[in-house]
Amino acid sequence: MIRFLHLSGSLKGRTSASGKSTVRIGRAPDCDVRFDPDNEPKVSSHHAEFLYEDGEWFVVDTGSTNGTIIEGEKVAKQRLRQGEEVQIGAGGPLVRVEFDAADGSGGAMKTEAVSVTSLQKYLKPKANKRIDATQELAVIASELKENADTETAKLAELAAKEVAAERKKSGGQSSGRTMLIMANTLKKVNVQTKSTTRKRWVKVVAIVGGAALVVVAALGIVIWQQQKQIQELVRKKQGLDKQIAAIQRQMDDETEPERLVELEQELSTLSANAEQTLTAVSKTDKTTAAALANTGDELDRQIREILGKFDAATYVVPPIFKERLQAQVDELKGSSNLKYIYHRKMKYWPMIQREFNALGLPEEMAYIAWAETQFDPKARNPSGAAGMWQLMPAVAQNFNLRVDKTVDERFDPDKETKAAAHYLANLLAEYGSDSFMLAMASYNRGEAGVRRVLHQIAQEPGGFRKEKRDFWHLYRLKKLPEETREYVPRVLAAAIISRNAKKLGLEDTGSEE
Repeated sequence: MIRFLHLSGSLKGRTSASGKSTVRIGRAPDCDVRFDPDNEPKVSSHHAEFLYEDGEWFVVDTGSTNGTIIEGEKVAKQRLRQGEEVQIGAGGPLVRVEFDAADGSGGAMKTEAVSVTSLQKYLKPKANKRIDATQELAVIASELKENADTETAKLAELAAKEVAAERKKSGGQSSGRTMLIMANTLKKVNVQTKSTTRKRWVKVVAIVGGAALVVVAALGIVIWQQQKQIQELVRKKQGLDKQIAAIQRQMDDETEPERLVELEQELSTLSANAEQTLTAVSKTDKTTAAALANTGDELDRQIREILGKFDAATYVVPPIFKERLQAQVDELKGSSNLKYIYHRKMKYWPMIQREFNALGLPEEMAYIAWAETQFDPKARNPSGAAGMWQLMPAVAQNFNLRVDKTVDERFDPDKETKAAAHYLANLLAEYGSDSFMLAMASYNRGEAGVRRVLHQIAQEPGGFRKEKRDFWHLYRLKKLPEETREYVPRVLAAAIISRNAKKLGLEDTGSEE
């Protein structure tokens, strides 16, 4: 039996299974695992076959258009490991492959299964003293609670419930899984408890299993195997990151639209694999995963923090974007009137926050006023824009501001801020709540200009999908004008400067003239 866990695409969250030795996958009606032709343009009609040969499972690409990909590489025929992740076409759906042990368990998984089974067999004849594990665990939990070690007490209670549940499945008889449950719980105890508790736990495990040294050996094998797996995943992610960096450098220099699209597809595949690898590390070692996720310098961290607040995170920020953002930050830091601008910002900030909070708008979007006019409510532009937010007359009138020969309410900070907030809310409603950077780009480019770009992309296969309407996608493919590509870093630079106001000595400014 082979199973396909759909990790992405139109079948995400579902599981497909087959008992055949040859399983065809694609969009054609006669495929055993069939993808929707309308929703999966990257999948070919007869994309690939999964074959069971000589006790092993293989995947064979059957002449697909977009390739069959494992670990970022296109494969023609590849032996599969248990839990292998296979992408059906560059940028296409991702599946995790699992199969029954009798069908070939794939390398390391088979070794682990044999090791644990052998230990269980070894343990059984050595058990000279049998006790009720659930009763002993209950005693431990009670003692731990008395000593205010509630976290470990919870582990003991959970282990007791698991042992009892397994025994119930076995009709009230020994399930043969008590040692495994105890060993797994001991591993968790080792992570978070004091040595005295660990000693107590090892003693109980020894009583339950009858062989303390074998328990330690079993636990050691589990930990060794997990550490080895983590090391392999870390190396895999580091390799993917190097490939991603190389493609990004190519995209920065590339001007040919067709080649940019090809590189974007490669980048999408590699990024998805890198994110999945990071997720796999996190399931076993959250500390290592966090360290991998937080690589980079202080600017990387601040970018991730801002994007993460609005569900707008991307695995890869284009290097040229970061360079331009750093240049904008450096320019602001070197400005002779930075303190004056910051103080003027603080004068109007409570009013801005009130209007933005009323609509639930991201605070970072308010730095548009810094990028536009440095919070100057009297600013004018030869193009006809005016006020702190530089609204054009037609836009201002759409949001109930009076703009005529007698009165121009764009010069009223309160009224124009309220109008600007509603305008930005409309842009977010159109592009999606996670597209706050695209909304900022539209503020600069004009919504009609950005809308034209999106409509052009919509004519491409799958161009209506969220990932194709993403700011980063448009940025990497150079679909936005140079001015707009520079505008968004300018807004974020102002936000970063304000985040570090105290460190930069901006909070001790004098009064505005």
